[in-house]
Amino acid sequence: MCITPKWFTLELTVSLALAGSLSPVGPTKPRENPRDGFPQQSHVESQEPLPPGFWELQPAQVDAMLLPIPDSDDSRYRHLREYFSDLHCPSSLMVEQTVPKHKGKNLMCVLPGENAEQILVLARYERRRERIGEGWSEAVMLPILYNALLAQPRQHTFVFAALCGSAGEKQFFGNLRKNNQPTVKAIVGLDRLGMGEPRFYTARNKLLDTEAAFTAHLQGISASMYQPASTPVSESALLSLADRIPSILLYSALLYSAYTWKVSPPDFRKEFDFAAYYLCRIDTKLVIQTNPPTH
Repeated sequence: MCITPKWFTLELTVSLALAGSLSPVGPTKPRENPRDGFPQQSHVESQEPLPPGFWELQPAQVDAMLLPIPDSDDSRYRHLREYFSDLHCPSSLMVEQTVPKHKGKNLMCVLPGENAEQILVLARYERRRERIGEGWSEAVMLPILYNALLAQPRQHTFVFAALCGSAGEKQFFGNLRKNNQPTVKAIVGLDRLGMGEPRFYTARNKLLDTEAAFTAHLQGISASMYQPASTPVSESALLSLADRIPSILLYSALLYSAYTWKVSPPDFRKEFDFAAYYLCRIDTKLVIQTNPPTH
């Protein structure tokens, strides 16, 4: 069952304390030289599991991951690898994928579920043209979503992949189509997040479209969600590369100037709520669709 994502607040702290439950936890191994602005918390051992919908990150921690934006692809890659590690992706489930004739790499982290069928969550991390904001907000969302989905059991295996530009995108999809790969049930692409209200676009996939619209309704997002003519949709190659795999693009209603995209932490956190709840819902709904009840 999906629980609406909620940021860790003082009110939740008090309610958990009264219930005798957990204190907020953080990275299991504090770094020797933590980055400025990324608060470290001690790991709290407990016999009780994390309750569903328990998000351990405080808004200030997420804001410190989001801003300032790294200005080089190499720096972005190193930050993402560190964030995945901080947010409980073990090295055994972290995969680097080299890209021929390209100095950058793809970075993937696997979140196992009840079965091997996969839901892929993809974002490109490269700096595009002169707009420093592009390629970062969507990429940094990946480890945060990875961490959030740890809060409850999953039906599918999730793969969170940060791709190094169009070359990395092509390499990822080329490898995906090789023999003996697990079945991919859906692809969720992220693009230019934290720059306005959440939006989505699907290539006429009824289940993915319906669940996105329902999630928007639950989140109180009343603006039109379906905008195929918008810039992120027209520039993204994900839907065409996905081919016949059900896919959806989550993105922002852009707020920008002539020279840079403006990333807003409150908008980013709102889009996290939308994306986390949406992933939780399709994890369940795709299983129901594949295995309809018998009569």
